[in-house]
Amino acid sequence: MNRISGLEKSQAPWHLRWFYTTMRKMFGKDLTPVKQQMRLPGLIWGSIAMEAGLGRKRKVSLRFIQLGKVRTAARIGCPF
Repeated sequence: MNRISGLEKSQAPWHLRWFYTTMRKMFGKDLTPVKQQMRLPGLIWGSIAMEAGLGRKRKVSLRFIQLGKVRTAARIGCPF
């Protein structure tokens, strides 16, 4: 059980609601860690900027990178 509950799309800030649609397109469901991060919009924008900066010369598809992050989070005990 998580100490912090995640935000649903209707509760999220208006400028981040598109992120839920993008996440659903990529993974088919809303992921709990991302819903928890929605409580801090600056964290989301910072991670988007970081991924954009690191992903300029990406050799691996973004989908596979995100899948690797999800699998890693699952292995260290982050429930979905």
